[in-house]
Amino acid sequence: MIAKKSVKKEKSSSDLYLQKSLSREEVARILGTVSYDRAFYFYNGVGKPNGEFAVSLSDFCSKINVVSSESLAFHLKRRDFQSWIKEVIGDTDLATRLDKIQVKNNALRSTLQAFVSNRIKELQDSWPILLTIP
Repeated sequence: MIAKKSVKKEKSSSDLYLQKSLSREEVARILGTVSYDRAFYFYNGVGKPNGEFAVSLSDFCSKINVVSSESLAFHLKRRDFQSWIKEVIGDTDLATRLDKIQVKNNALRSTLQAFVSNRIKELQDSWPILLTIP
């Protein structure tokens, strides 16, 4: 990991957390694209692919709105999302956050969308700060 110096402008607590825990390279990897062989492939159940896949966290966030609720529940229950995000995308923090989702009243899609889109925004907002750190 690259050593980081403190920057003199005001930072939010999430900015400070990111500064301490993630390097520019790690944020770039998390927000980057993976090859098709490492993409996330959505299924509606065991042996039931639905034809959708994601090659980045942003792409994954978009597909949350496209795939069926059945597919979302299937993968979340099996921890497929968490595993892919941690092992392929490299975002342990988001994977841990997804582990804490407990959804009732058919709010899985909006909850999952909020978790992922908030993390993307958090990482994008940290990018200018990380660029100022040698």
